[in-house]
Amino acid sequence: MKLTLDTMAQAAWTMTRKKFMALSAKRQHELLTALAIDTFLKGGTVYSLFQTRYRELHSFGALDLYEPPPWLSEKEALLEYGAFHNQYTPSPHPLPPRKEKTLPRNPLSWTHRFDVTILLDQVTRPYNVGSILRIIDNFGLKGLVHGTKSLDISHPQLRKSARGCEKWIPVTYEERLAPWIETLSMPVIGIETDPGAIPLHRFSFPLPCAIVVGNETLGISERVRGALDAIVNIPMYGFKKSMNVTHALSVVAYQITAAAFSGISSP
Repeated sequence: MKLTLDTMAQAAWTMTRKKFMALSAKRQHELLTALAIDTFLKGGTVYSLFQTRYRELHSFGALDLYEPPPWLSEKEALLEYGAFHNQYTPSPHPLPPRKEKTLPRNPLSWTHRFDVTILLDQVTRPYNVGSILRIIDNFGLKGLVHGTKSLDISHPQLRKSARGCEKWIPVTYEERLAPWIETLSMPVIGIETDPGAIPLHRFSFPLPCAIVVGNETLGISERVRGALDAIVNIPMYGFKKSMNVTHALSVVAYQITAAAFSGISSP
């Protein structure tokens, strides 16, 4: 039977050294998570009492000790304690938000700021797709088109990284993505580490346009490359010559929006 957060928190406040040491490391982390969240939720509990009990439990075992930076408020620190230990638990607890945010009950209607559509060529990791949806929201882009039949917009990892953006960003599935790209009447630009690519700082993105990012390992497929109007790369100066697809898209999205605001882009 799964224990409730309140039950685990009570156990964390009262558990003896012998019983705590009898638990697996994951269960110990789970109790420490519950202790932090319970203290945060109850508010009236004195923060110093939490710290005393937290260090006492740590003295029983050999778990990693979290030390919050001094500039955090007590509530922020409690959430950081919880988040730190939550990552090691067998069944992570949902952490309360730092600040209560109320979204409208009705679905949000998306109005883009920039006519830029993001195309995914076999970007398959749910966490990356969720992050890309969040980037589209952050920069006010138009929407997302993908060609991955198995992509599940309701996947827990996708929803976790999208932070709600999957509810309003338009997402379209195109089974024949490459032929569909060839029908577009706007420029289609690929972001790729290609020897013949145009460096990002030398390229002016036209609006409207479509931006293609490729598979996390293999990049943009040959067929889709053949449908591109240009390939742009991000100059890198370290030992690694590639970056995560979401990082690359963030850099490009910033370049597009900054240029548009400064009047560099075509209207």
